[in-house]
Amino acid sequence: DCERNAPGLAAPGINRMAYTNSMLANMKNKAKVKLEQFCGGDEETNVFDFKGAVNAKTVIEFETAFIAPIHGFEDAYDYYRKTSSVYFLENVAVPLLILNAKDDPFMDPSFFPVEKTTEFGGKAPAKMVQSEYGGHCGFLFNVVESSEIPKYTWGPAEMSRFIRHVMTYSP
Repeated sequence: DCERNAPGLAAPGINRMAYTNSMLANMKNKAKVKLEQFCGGDEETNVFDFKGAVNAKTVIEFETAFIAPIHGFEDAYDYYRKTSSVYFLENVAVPLLILNAKDDPFMDPSFFPVEKTTEFGGKAPAKMVQSEYGGHCGFLFNVVESSEIPKYTWGPAEMSRFIRHVMTYSP
């Protein structure tokens, strides 16, 4: 749910210092490239709010100035409400695995919509797995060792296990 998670990127602390500022710098550079590519370098273009984009202090401000107008949304919140996967989860028709770490700096750790899954009474044929640690993609690199099992990373191993289960038990 982008609407729920985006404000966390603007909050003071490690997220803003480590992720948001770097991400915003990259996004602003993309806006400059797109201004040249599609608007002839015209900073007064009506395609998007160039000045708002390059002066944005938060992801929400940038997405309101750049992403939303380019794709026909009113603002960042309209964009989030119409594109966030949480709103479409119950319409998924094939088995789905969702992995998330509670310490993911981009996500609100208190929001994990398991109630939308068939396992918890919803309609989505989804399996949601939430680890304590792993960051945004760190669990992909968490090496697990065992005397019986060779080194592997948790995320890909969990995905492989899920696919084997689906292939075994699906009609």
